[in-house]
Parts: sequence; structure tokens; C-alpha cells
Amino acid sequence: MLPPTCGRSRIVSRGLDEHRHLLSDRARLAALQRAVLTVVRPGDVVVDLASGTGILGLMACRAGASRVYSIDDGGIIDVARALARANGCADRMTFVMGHSADVELPERADVLIADQIGYFGFEAGLLELYSDARRRLLNPCGRMMPERVHLMVGLVESEDVRDRIAFWSGQAAGFDLSPGTEIAANTAYPLTLSDSDLLSDGVNGAVIDVRSAGTAAFSVKADLTAFRSGALDAIGGWFVAELAAGVTMTNAPGAPDQITRQHLALPLGSPMTVRKGDPVTVSMQIRPAERLVRWTVDVRNGEHRLVRSTMNGMLLPREFLARTRPRFVPRLTERGKARQTVLDLCDGVRAVAEIERAAYERHPDLFASLDLAQTFVAEVVARDGA
Repeated sequence: MLPPTCGRSRIVSRGLDEHRHLLSDRARLAALQRAVLTVVRPGDVVVDLASGTGILGLMACRAGASRVYSIDDGGIIDVARALARANGCADRMTFVMGHSADVELPERADVLIADQIGYFGFEAGLLELYSDARRRLLNPCGRMMPERVHLMVGLVESEDVRDRIAFWSGQAAGFDLSPGTEIAANTAYPLTLSDSDLLSDGVNGAVIDVRSAGTAAFSVKADLTAFRSGALDAIGGWFVAELAAGVTMTNAPGAPDQITRQHLALPLGSPMTVRKGDPVTVSMQIRPAERLVRWTVDVRNGEHRLVRSTMNGMLLPREFLARTRPRFVPRLTERGKARQTVLDLCDGVRAVAEIERAAYERHPDLFASLDLAQTFVAEVVARDGA
């Protein structure tokens, strides 16, 4: 029995198509190939984190790696295995299903590689991956790609952002939507920006040294100057990654070597008029592990100031928040009890069919049929079994 997510993926799936987009990005592939050829030496052991199709591992083999451990927790790993066979690299590539934080390898790597930079340099999990893998999977003198990531900040005029927020001040089918306005104004939006959307040059707000950075909160600070007048709708975020010595990769709007990756837009909520030459100071506090960003915007030396946070844009129902309070006393739901049953029976002795039957018999109020129990067990085992 397939877990529910697998069953749905047979009808509608964006998974493979997402990788098609990544593999179609010539600027991205060219930068990554140059970086891998720079950082990987003949005979190296390489670990590719969140490896996807394994394209970086294939590049590492081309650079002379003796072994590549390709780690991914998604179904794409079987496509990666097939690509390794098709390209004559299967004898040097070992595919490990799972999240790298849960993986133990038989040897330490000479090189860690990954492309988990996201839109704004941090939110795709780069810091979490590397802070763990550096400690457990890499030789003390090992190398990493990327090495540093620069978080770039700019002023953005965007009718798209404006419309997304203004929508909630209107109606749908005659009903007032205004309670959604504040949430929309505190939401970070992935957006494709062009250089014509910018009201300022991009400024380097922070540098993440991937070779030493952890997952602790950090700050971003940028002093910007409007180079034209316009309506300031959002603060834009993008990155410049130092992949290896002399090799960079960027999604900067209008850059000649720009990769086809979106940017991050942090809205003001309502447009603010800026004039050419106006100073704008942007400060951010970022908690990478929680994907939380708090941004403060000061225009004309404090004449206008606003503070927003993605915490206020998260859809967190009061029932969920109540269960996270320190004094809350939790108890298992019926579904939680069934999950506990399945996990207790994953003892290295019982087969899945036996676990399915036990779950069905012990939780008749939850599973009206054996098929429903089979689907539930498949979900639990796929997630937490080995």
C-alpha cells in the first residue's frame, strides 16, 4: 500500500517538473559545474546534501571523485539512481534515502556540496544542513560548496505585491475580507523581480560564512538610497553565493549571469512614496531554523517607520498555539494512539502486513476498513521506519 502522498503524486505532481526547471537553468548549471571542478579533487570523497536528481554528484564524478554519497529524503532519489546508471557513474555514487541529519556514513567526506540557497540565501535550509553535516560528515580540513552567501537587499516598487495585499481590503461574493489584510501585509512573498522594479541598487545586508555559521538568529542591515522616485511597496531580497574561489552564482534582478530563481518580497503593507535621493534604512532579524523574519523600514531618517514580521503572517490557529504553551498538558488523540501502536510494532521482527492487521483490530473506531489502516501504516512507516 502506497502512503497517501505517493498516491496523490500519481495524479498530479510538480516534483519532477520542479527538477526540470532546475536542470533547464543554464546559468545555474554553468556556475555549479565551474564550482565543482574547482573544489573537488581527484580521489575525493564527496557528500551531496539534499541531492535531488544527483546532478551535483554527477559533476563531482566528472571532477574525479572516487565516491559520492548522494543523500535525499524524496522520491526523486530513484530518478537520480537511474541518471547515475545512464551516465556511467553508478559504481561511484551511493544513494542514501533520508534526511542528512538522520544519516550515518561509513566514512567522512573531503567535500560537502549542496544547492539549498533558496530565494534570499537562507530559507531553503542551507544553514541547518551544513551546521550538522560539517560536524558529523566532513573531515576536519574538508571543503564546502558554497563557501559564503551574501544576502542582498533593495527597494522594490511592485504592483503585484500591492495587489496581493489590497485584495484583502475588498470583498468576495459580497463578504468582507478585511481581517486578512494584516496577515497578508506580514507575509513574505516569492516574486520574480526585474531591474525595472527596483527603486535602489542592491546592498549587501549580511554575509553567511557557510563554513562556520550555525542556526542561531542573525541580523541584516542595509542603508539604501532611492535612485528614482516611486511607490515603495516592498523590500526585495536576493543572494550572491560564493560557490568556490572565483565562482559566484546569483539571482540578482538584471544580472548578466542571473539564474532563473525567484526573489523574496517583504511588503510594507501599503505603498510609501519615496523621492529620488531619499535614504531608507532596512533592518532585519532572522531566525533561520524557524524561517522567521522581522523587518524594520525607516524612510528619510525616521520620518516614516514600520515594523513587520512573518510571525504575524503565519496561519496559526488559537488551538495550535494553546497546545504549545509550557503549562499545557498534552494527551494523545486517537490518531496519535494509532501512530504509537504502529511505531511500537516496528520492532525489526514484524512484517508490515502484521502491523496493518494489528492497527486495524486495535483501533476500529479510527479505521472502518483494513484499506484505511494499510494507508495509515504506510504513511507512518514511510516517514519513521527504516
